Amino acid sequence: MKGHARKRGSKWSFVIDLGRDEVTGKRKQKWFSGYKTKKEAEKACAEMILQIENGQYVVESEQMYGDYLMQYLENIAQHSVRASTYQLHLFIATKHIIPKLGKKKLQSIKPMHLQEFYTQKIKEGLATSYIRNMHAIISKSLKKAAEWGLIKENIASLVTPPRIEKKQVKTWTLEEANQFLYKIKERKTGNKKLYIAYVLAIYCGMRKGEILGLRWKDCNFEKGYISIQQTLVKIKGSLSLQEPKTKGSIRTIKVPDFALQILKAHKIKQMEIKLRVGSAYKEHDLVVANWNGSMIDPADINADFKIACKFADVPKIRFHDLRHTHATLLLQLGENPKVVSERLGHADISITLNTYSHVLPNMQESLAQNFDVAMKKSEKKPG
Repeated sequence: MKGHARKRGSKWSFVIDLGRDEVTGKRKQKWFSGYKTKKEAEKACAEMILQIENGQYVVESEQMYGDYLMQYLENIAQHSVRASTYQLHLFIATKHIIPKLGKKKLQSIKPMHLQEFYTQKIKEGLATSYIRNMHAIISKSLKKAAEWGLIKENIASLVTPPRIEKKQVKTWTLEEANQFLYKIKERKTGNKKLYIAYVLAIYCGMRKGEILGLRWKDCNFEKGYISIQQTLVKIKGSLSLQEPKTKGSIRTIKVPDFALQILKAHKIKQMEIKLRVGSAYKEHDLVVANWNGSMIDPADINADFKIACKFADVPKIRFHDLRHTHATLLLQLGENPKVVSERLGHADISITLNTYSHVLPNMQESLAQNFDVAMKKSEKKPG
């Protein structure tokens, strides 16, 4: 490694030759300025060369952050997350991050740049949870850049992303859930094949992808259990089946008798359809499928559910809120939050408690009343 001093104006500087860039082949140099004499510059040059050779100094990359981020996503992120998650990260990067930060050099990005970027996205009306996804992508990419010696530190760790504001989940009452299922079962129009999906969501608290990915071989009618082993996702416009996102999502659910009977009736109906369709039936062993056996697009169930809510004359909620309804009703009935957490496939019970904290005050009131009754019953009369 070579270096030499040079006078620039009234001050002395030195430049160090760092070899050639492995990608572009261009010569790499690093300048240091502000020394009063040539002797001071030469001494600093020798010390700097020694630090670089001993790995004590990071020569920061001149690469543009946008170029680096795409390389990071393709070579690191793509192989460490699910395909659907990778597509989301790729979309966020190209839609939001690169247009704002992509033309800055990797070494030039400062904490204030990120803070201003997040503030801008808040003003655009984006959800704080979505902005925190952007922060996670940026932080992980800069962390890896620091590990690779491209920058000195991950400056994203010095930035505070926007706090997620807790939203009150929307749910139905027992009466509303029953009214919905009754009217949808009797309706003459709409996708009747989706009735079973609504039953599974309300009675078992399953996610949409888990319902659409459920196979008959995962249903144990004898013991009354269903096993969650895969989920349906949509990637680049194509439907596919993959393992659940977390280990906790892979679970076994006890099915209430009503839902179990609906499942059995649905299977008989599906077998009748198979016989009529014959070889044209696309066999995926799916419980919830189109009439020809093909996978159902999640967007189709969203559209039908919107119409179904209006038809059944119940409050408008999202399909995912059926899962919230299931959990809320269980907690209101006095079920142990730990059991509810396991049934939902949450990674930690704290997720359950935080999500359904609106139920806790009522539970506390019931608990206090029950405890008071128990104490009075066991109270010994004097004498």
